[in-house]
Order: sequence, then structure tokens, then C-alpha cells
Amino acid sequence: MQLTHGSPPALALHNFVFRAGTPPLDLILRRQDCVALLGIGPDEDDMPSLTAALTGRATCQGAMRIDGMDVSAHRPGQRGVASVGAHAPLFAHLSVMDNILFPLRAARTLGANEMQRRASEVLALTGLDGVRARYPRDLSAEQVFRAGLARALVGMPAVVVLMQPFDTMKQTAKDRMLAMLDRLRHAMGLSLLLLTRQRPEALMAADRIGIMENGVLLQLAQAPILLNRPASRGVAVAMGDANVLTGKVLDCEDDLATLRLPSGETVQAQAAPGLHADDLASICIPPDRLSVMFMRQGGGEPPEPGDIACTLVSAHHLGQSVLMRLRARDGTEIIARRPPVHAGRDLAPGREGLLAWQAQNAIAFPMDQKIG
Repeated sequence: MQLTHGSPPALALHNFVFRAGTPPLDLILRRQDCVALLGIGPDEDDMPSLTAALTGRATCQGAMRIDGMDVSAHRPGQRGVASVGAHAPLFAHLSVMDNILFPLRAARTLGANEMQRRASEVLALTGLDGVRARYPRDLSAEQVFRAGLARALVGMPAVVVLMQPFDTMKQTAKDRMLAMLDRLRHAMGLSLLLLTRQRPEALMAADRIGIMENGVLLQLAQAPILLNRPASRGVAVAMGDANVLTGKVLDCEDDLATLRLPSGETVQAQAAPGLHADDLASICIPPDRLSVMFMRQGGGEPPEPGDIACTLVSAHHLGQSVLMRLRARDGTEIIARRPPVHAGRDLAPGREGLLAWQAQNAIAFPMDQKIG
């Protein structure tokens, strides 16, 4: 589990089990990179459990390496990992400065002058110089995050785990903090692991994104790969808001599947690994990859192979796009997102239309796929 250029990654997990009943996790965080794990599914304990295991506050199995060193058996505070989030609140009875100094004083490895120098440096880097004497009760949500980050950075950790750190912030403050993190990461060479349930946060912050469903890592890749080549239905829905249609595979040839929908129409899609003729499949197609054509009054051209007859249920202008909700003949509802080129009369509920897509923009997964 080494990088191609020979230096060990900041964090390497191998067969890492952070809670009972969850398959082992393998993950690489390269130095100076940010990986986001985007949590999906109803289980909201996966992110806190992973954070506790990484920081040594909970038992785990498997190998955890920091900068090439196995730290699996190391105690909290001795792993080279710091964390930020609601799970690690500031001490209410300490000022911002004393909160930042706390881990250095607890470690007892530095002299007073060096501790003050480090604390002053991270105060400046995180923009907290003006509030160093304030107490947590007097801080905004943004300042609380800055102070928690400064406390994490003062010990010069190899990896910083950000566990849902923006949940209490308004969007404008969240945007500022994401921009600050990006600046600090490149200026200080930080290695960040962001644990979040918000897709925009993952997209804005991370070099690579892992989709984690109830503690199971479905896929880890750059955003374009997750969007265009999802490994499972779960990834397609999580990253692309994909519509999911059911179909029976009529034929699979050269990674292209031909399928029949319950409404009788025949469509094509990329065939995911393991898909075979006569299988039932989940056909995933993102809303922005759908084409919509409305029938002229008195009829129009007959449908072509691949067209799906539908009825417009509703349409909403969203500025740069129109969100359409359509219903197929079998009752399946499909969401399409299109540029605002249709006239208002075309978007009246009840209009008859046709849906279609290019085969390379849809993926058919076996319905018995175990994950995702």
C-alpha cells in the first residue's frame, strides 16, 4: 500500500474493522490530499464510530499506518491524528488561547516559549488573533470551528479528521471555512479526512470522494468517475441523483445491455459487471442526462426504439434549469433536469411526451447486487 513515487501515504487502512458487523475498510489518504467520505443510508453512527477508531478512543481490528508506521496499538494522542467536530468540543472554562494550548500542555514535551509560539502561529493562520481571550460561549459557530481546527493543528498531526464539522453553520460561513481549509491545506501541506453527509461539502473540499453506506465503502474515486462510472446503484443515486428504473435484460453484448421496461418499451444502457441476459436490472440514469420531447397537438412522430412514453406531472424553473417530474405508462415517476428552452405552454401538467437517453449515459446493475 505504497504511493507510486515511493513515499508512504499519510494514512493507510488495511482490513480495518471499526465496529462489529461491518466489512473491513481499506483506504489510502495521500500526503497533502483531502479525501471525503460521504455517508449515505439511515445509520448515522458510522462516522462517529470511524472517528473514534481512528483517534484511538475505540477498539479496532486490522492495520492503521500513519506515514508508514503502524499505530494500531497506540493510545489516543500518540497516533499523529487529530480530529475536529462536535465530538471534540472546546473546554467551556478555558479561553480560546488556553484551549489551543491544552494539548501541548498535556503532552509536556515542549517548553513554555515554544508552546506560545506554536499557539500564536495557528491563531494567526486560522484568523483568531482578535478573539484569543474570549471563551467558547462568546464565539460564533464559525469561530468555534476555527478554534477547534487551531487546537488540532497546534500539535502538527500527520492527519486531521474532520467529523461533520460544518453542521451548525450557515451556508455563507460554511463556504468561507471550506475556502480556508483549502488554503491551509496547500500552505501547510495538510492531509485531511472529511467525514460528511453533505454532498456539496465533499465535492468542494476533496480530491477523492468515498461513498460510505452504513459503514460500508461502496466506491472511492474522483468525482467525475463516481458520476460517470458508478460502481453500484447506491453510488449512482448518491452522486448523481439517478433515476432508477426496473428492466429485464434481453441481451448483453460488448458491455451494452438491451432491456425491456415493465411498460413494454425497449431501452439500452451500459452493462455493469455481472449483468447477464434474462437478469432483472436496476437502470440508473441521472436527471440531466435525459432528453424530453413533448408531443404536438394532434399527435406527432411515432416513438422510436429507446423512447419512453410519459406524462408531465409538474415542472419548476430553477433559474438555469427546469426540473420536470414525469410519469411513465407503468406509473414510474422520473425526474428530468433540462435547460429552460421550453415555452410555458409546453410545461403544462398533463402534456404527453417522450423520454430518451444515450446508452452511454445510463448504467444497468444486477438487481441482486449485494452492496449499493
